[in-house]
Amino acid sequence: MNTQRSRRGFLTIVCTWATLSLVGVNGSLIWAQEEKAEDTYRYNPAGKRDPFLSPFSAAPEQMTPEEAKTPLQRFELGQLKLVGVIWEANEPKALIEDSGGLGYIATRGTPIGAKGGVIKAIEPKRVVVEEYQTDFYGKRQVQERELQLFVADSAQEGKTKKVK
Repeated sequence: MNTQRSRRGFLTIVCTWATLSLVGVNGSLIWAQEEKAEDTYRYNPAGKRDPFLSPFSAAPEQMTPEEAKTPLQRFELGQLKLVGVIWEANEPKALIEDSGGLGYIATRGTPIGAKGGVIKAIEPKRVVVEEYQTDFYGKRQVQERELQLFVADSAQEGKTKKVK
């Protein structure tokens, strides 16, 4: 009877040890597979703004010097003044003068200004320019500004203002 108990006890111990060792092996394999699955995920920051950069320190997008192809793109709109409008039947033209006194003839669609603006409309006393600005969230916003006709007696000397 003692031998049967000792055999049962011995078999119980052996079976328990074998079961625990197999579970331990499978458990470690499962753990290794979970770890491998976690390692395969990679964060892709493309198209997302950096959360650690201050939105106030971000420099506005400006054209690089090699992109500025026309002389009118080298100046800010505040440095340019509208000195005349040539009203033709087909297409009106604007005479725009820079701060150095050089004049340029521009038509609708001409790139103007350092912020990538484009002349949207030419009217008898003003030119409407469409500029692009980057807002707080990094999206490009369209902003319309106008160059008013410069008159020698006027105190407005080439000032620009926002169109409402």
